[in-house]
Parts: sequence; structure tokens; C-alpha cells
Amino acid sequence: MRDPAEHTDKDTGHVETKNTTCYMCACRCGIRVTLRDGEIRHIEGNPDHPHNQGVICAKGASGIMKQYSPARLTKPLLRRPGSERGSGEFDEISWDQAFQMLEERLSKLRAEDPKRFALFTGRDQMQGLTGMFAKQFGTPNYAAHGGFCSVNMAA
Repeated sequence: MRDPAEHTDKDTGHVETKNTTCYMCACRCGIRVTLRDGEIRHIEGNPDHPHNQGVICAKGASGIMKQYSPARLTKPLLRRPGSERGSGEFDEISWDQAFQMLEERLSKLRAEDPKRFALFTGRDQMQGLTGMFAKQFGTPNYAAHGGFCSVNMAA
């Protein structure tokens, strides 16, 4: 391992900064994201953004953890046969297998009674997509993070 005191990120790879918007809450603060070889290395407030003028909260500044958390799911997992719910015993499955299972379960539910299906989503743009999907599926049962957190704060 290289000594970080002797070698900074600037010593290796292509470093660039992108201006974008934070999606950790509904405030949508302007941020600057520093990338090294396409990987996020640092997040800071964008001083040129009219809304937050460079000030961001701890949640926004730590957005890098959302991207690189070791707990982040990157592949579909299926509860191991015979294991109890909550035991944390899973087997990795293919995306094709996961989508096939989803199609079978949702088709059955939609045919029987779509109102038995409920959705809840977190932040980001998924809130609008969740509502559109629920309406097309035939269920009124959907909610999103914003209704319980940051939207109330803003109001």
C-alpha cells in the first residue's frame, strides 16, 4: 500500500470535477463531485449554485458512502431454501432468474387482486416512477420516502 502522506489522488489517474445535484433529500443542493478515473473521490458543495451557495449537510457530503458501501446490493439474492426470514442466509441468483420470479409473482397477483400489492420507495427520481407503475398495475397502495421526511420539512 502506498503512503497517503506521500501520494495523493492527484498523483495517479485522470482527475475531473463535475457539477451536479445532490439527491440525498428533496432540497436538491448543488454539489461538485471529484472523480479519479471515473470513481467518486470527494463531494463538496457548489459555491456557484443559487440554492445552497456551496453549503451542504453531512448527509450530502457523505453521499460517496451510498455509492461504495460494502452493504450495497449489486446482485440479486434469494433466501436460502429452508432458512427463516431474517436469518440473513441468501444465495446469489442471475438477473434472468430474478426477473422471471418477479414476473410470475406479479402476474399472479395482478390477475387475482392488484390492490393486494403495495409499493414503497426511497428518495431520488424513483418516487414518480413508483406512482406511475402502481397506477398501471392497478393498485392505489404506494408511498414514497418524501411524504414522511424531507417534503414535510420543506413545507
